[in-house]
Amino acid sequence: MTGAQWYPGNMARAMRLLQEELKLVDLAVELLDARIPASSRNPHFSRLIGSKQHLVLLHKADRGERRVTTRWLFHFQKTGLHALPFSVFMPQSLGLFFNYLTQQELLLRPARLKRPLRLIITGIPNVGKSTLINYLVKKAAARTGDRPGITRGRQWIRLLPGFELLDTPGILWPNLSEQTALPLAAVGALPAGRVEPQRLAAWLLALIVQRGKEDRLRRRYPGLQPGEPEAMLEQIGLGRGLLMQEGKVNLERSASLLLRDFQNGALGRLSLEEPP
Repeated sequence: MTGAQWYPGNMARAMRLLQEELKLVDLAVELLDARIPASSRNPHFSRLIGSKQHLVLLHKADRGERRVTTRWLFHFQKTGLHALPFSVFMPQSLGLFFNYLTQQELLLRPARLKRPLRLIITGIPNVGKSTLINYLVKKAAARTGDRPGITRGRQWIRLLPGFELLDTPGILWPNLSEQTALPLAAVGALPAGRVEPQRLAAWLLALIVQRGKEDRLRRRYPGLQPGEPEAMLEQIGLGRGLLMQEGKVNLERSASLLLRDFQNGALGRLSLEEPP
């Protein structure tokens, strides 16, 4: 996988723009997918953020395993970063996030004089940034009773009294390795077709079995027996009647079904990466 394949020119420009916009904010919120915190983290963000106040938000925490997500939180905290779990389906995470913002407002007030505290949300494409921002704006509006507005020029979104949020485009990085591309494709963070579905599904099945989580598969596909990934795909397709005219299992449709079930949470809570 070459850098040119994964890093179009518009993303290089977005990286330069992010570097400029970081100078305007007090707090950088780095959004990761809780199921793959390592693979969904752009290695260049930490360098760009530098010494600025930095929060890691493990988004879609309702899809990852609680125990594994807790270990990731401790991992980030040990490296000196604040980290919180978040999901639009976990109402308690909203309170944790707004409480953190309130603490930062008190901490940064002397440096920012009378202007609002400004934060920026960064992350790779399709990590759920738009979903998160829309959710935050909606909840903030419910709290304040005012309709949040967007200023002219840069997209400064009024979040709460005293807080402004700057949206940024998702940014991938050069030389995306196969080891990283597979987890990203599994959660839907890469465009469809970047990794061939059957190959991706086989990798996902092998990982689930390797992690001893076959029970997730058996609950969704009754009678499924662990084995070689292609044989498991055949069992899934056979059980769902995904057959071609000649009676063979349509492995491509089986793969798409498995990936869809994983991405929408039908397999239950599943984390694909554990912390070091």
